[in-house]
Amino acid sequence: MPDVNQGCDMHRTRMGCLAALLFFVSADASAAIKWLSRANCVGGTVNESVTYDRPQLKTHFMYTESHHVGFGAVGGHVVTAPWNVTWRSYAGDIGDVSRNTVRGVHVFGDNLRFLATEYTIATDCNLREW
Repeated sequence: MPDVNQGCDMHRTRMGCLAALLFFVSADASAAIKWLSRANCVGGTVNESVTYDRPQLKTHFMYTESHHVGFGAVGGHVVTAPWNVTWRSYAGDIGDVSRNTVRGVHVFGDNLRFLATEYTIATDCNLREW
């Protein structure tokens, strides 16, 4: 990690140095993390949302939520992966025979005070994403 204090002298404010430090902390967390949702895969029964660090497999604070709603349906269900320090957060199921739209919520970071949130939506397997 770069030394953010290098170059901070009397003419720079502490806030400027702090902002630079926060940039490097938050940039490291999101650099390798990916997120995706897949719907109606493997015979139409796999629906999932995944947050992961690849290829580094480094651990981060992660939470993933996957909303599965049948086409034209009012109902549906939500599958969650609870907060964990992990390289892969998986929220999915493998037994829903309905055609679904999957909406994912992906929350991650290296510091619980500075978390990133991303949203995904899928109606197919998104095989290009892997």
